[in-house]
Amino acid sequence: MNLRVMIEYFIINYGLISIFIIVALEYSNIPLPSEVILPMVGILATKYNMNFIFVLIISILGGLVGCLLNYYIGIKFGKPLLDKIIKKFPTTKKSINESYRFITKYDKASVLIARIVPVARTIISIVAGVGKMNIFSFIIFSSIGIGIWNLTLIYLGYIIGDNLNLIGILIKKYSVVILIVILILLVAYFIKKIINSKKI
Repeated sequence: MNLRVMIEYFIINYGLISIFIIVALEYSNIPLPSEVILPMVGILATKYNMNFIFVLIISILGGLVGCLLNYYIGIKFGKPLLDKIIKKFPTTKKSINESYRFITKYDKASVLIARIVPVARTIISIVAGVGKMNIFSFIIFSSIGIGIWNLTLIYLGYIIGDNLNLIGILIKKYSVVILIVILILLVAYFIKKIINSKKI
């Protein structure tokens, strides 16, 4: 049974709860590629006349639960856990280093930016937990990042239909554009914050 058939089976039989569980698993570092999973959710939601807004909200909640699970794992086990992960899975070293780079450079906003960067997207939650990032900041910025990523991919599934190859091409082509837009918005936000603090 391939991935498409399995996901369709769960959506037919369990509806929105299946979407919540599938997305939560993907965001908690279970090897399920969101670039495939989320557009597929959009395709199947269209096929079975599911409400787009409900599907999006449930997917964001599922993603946030998966991220929080990793966040608390990071808090509980700390840096030794990351060292063990790198030792056991050397290919994760790049992802972990990239996540540290994001947190060092962008602070709390790192968990937003990293959501659309495949290299750091899933591991960032553990790194944020290891660094004991403020939980409320983590939830807010993660929710925004998850929302942007999930909205983009699920909507692609809705409008393009059953053409995952085309979706993959579009993601590669426009993910950099999305990242640039987010960075511009963040820069504008921090500039405004600095100006307001000087006025006070």
